[in-house]
Amino acid sequence: MALLRKIALGLLLAAAAGVLLMASWELWNYRQWADSPLNDSKFTAEDRARLLEDRVDLLTKRVGDMQLLVLILLGTSGLYAIVFVASSYFSATSFARQADQTISNIQDQIGLAMGDLRELQEQTEERVRELTAAAQPAVAITAAPAPAPTEPAPVKSAVDWEAEITRIAVRVAAWREAHLDERTRGELVQDEFNAIRLEVSAPPSAVPALAEVYFSLARIYSSADGARAKFYLERALRLAPPESGLASEIHYQLACRYAASHDFPYALRELTAAFEHQSKALDEKLASDIEEGGRLYELASTAPFDKAVNDLLLNMSIGIG
Repeated sequence: MALLRKIALGLLLAAAAGVLLMASWELWNYRQWADSPLNDSKFTAEDRARLLEDRVDLLTKRVGDMQLLVLILLGTSGLYAIVFVASSYFSATSFARQADQTISNIQDQIGLAMGDLRELQEQTEERVRELTAAAQPAVAITAAPAPAPTEPAPVKSAVDWEAEITRIAVRVAAWREAHLDERTRGELVQDEFNAIRLEVSAPPSAVPALAEVYFSLARIYSSADGARAKFYLERALRLAPPESGLASEIHYQLACRYAASHDFPYALRELTAAFEHQSKALDEKLASDIEEGGRLYELASTAPFDKAVNDLLLNMSIGIG
């Protein structure tokens, strides 16, 4: 379509140049005939009448030529206008089709990501069930007709559950910045499954302590497995006390993750929730991350979200939560 538009433009320019050339030629010929006088004494009346008739015929022929040139110019102009309108329409249609394809591809990718997340959740739950089943004491099968009765397992108190969760949290926090070898990675996976098992089996009073464990797991996987890191951040946010510093930190990390995937509305929502309560550590992080190269730089430099970030910085500076 762009080639057709160029061809039509070339025809229009050629016709305009031809009209200009023919107009110059006709003007030159008219000046030559105009210089020939009719009142010369050597011309008889019959000669003057014949010259006048020839001049009228010539002018009539020139008027016809000019009409033809104007028609050619109008025709090429109309052709160019039609081609221009048609090419604009087809270009807009092609752009809309490409936009629809892009949106469809994005939706497909989101669907695949959600499917992978559901598959990961199902695998985790299945693994938790296996570990829970394996943790049950094995019953020895003997040939005796009446096995000796066994004493019931002692019931754990809330303090015991919290102590177990604390031990897992300490181990996971120690691995947060360390390089994980094969053995340590296996222990980390075991702690993941134990944390999920405790979330299911521990009493409700002890479960919120798992928020620290999930938050540490999210930091471990933040660079290697973004989907798993987001999964643990969301679980930690569900268990953390709403007005705690940990909840604010989780909101901030979710904001950074959404900003990295250019999901700016969700990033701004999480960032606003992170600063509902004053935190000097988060203030320093935000001041650093909105600089060029920071995790929130694109969010802070993209309209209209930049205004919301500036308002948030202003509220921080005057101490409004």
